[in-house]
Amino acid sequence: MNQPLAHLADHARIWIFQSDRFLTAHECEEINKAMHEFIPNWASHGNDLYGGFALEKALFLIVGVDETKSPASGCSIDSLTRVVKDLGAKLNINFFNRLAIAYEDGQGKIEIVSMADFKRMLTENKVDSNTIVFNNLVNTRADFDSKWRTSVQSSWHSNLLQLV
Repeated sequence: MNQPLAHLADHARIWIFQSDRFLTAHECEEINKAMHEFIPNWASHGNDLYGGFALEKALFLIVGVDETKSPASGCSIDSLTRVVKDLGAKLNINFFNRLAIAYEDGQGKIEIVSMADFKRMLTENKVDSNTIVFNNLVNTRADFDSKWRTSVQSSWHSNLLQLV
């Protein structure tokens, strides 16, 4: 069943795919269309998955599934990964660059930089422990709602503070 991400239970498992660049309106339409086709047919060992998705800030594709209704299997997660990779190939987008960091500058504008650049910015005090980042490692809908957009000091990004 296809539901918007917000309609999934707090315990629903999520995956966050961050694009390597901001998406155009056309690309957002293409992704929405592909996910509207994929989610209703998403299954695990023949059981339909109760999933949903959202595109956030023209940068993030978030997909969720309520595993109390039917757990996601390795094969179903692989099929999700394949769909996202295919979308990326079709649209020339990399959703799997784990070294890209999205953060908000002092005016609240989202920027995307490499991890190396983010470390350099920390040493130059251009960003600090209070800088807002997007923690794409959260794995439940509740954590997405409360801990996805957070400060460096409150996410895995805090490990970078020890390196500078």
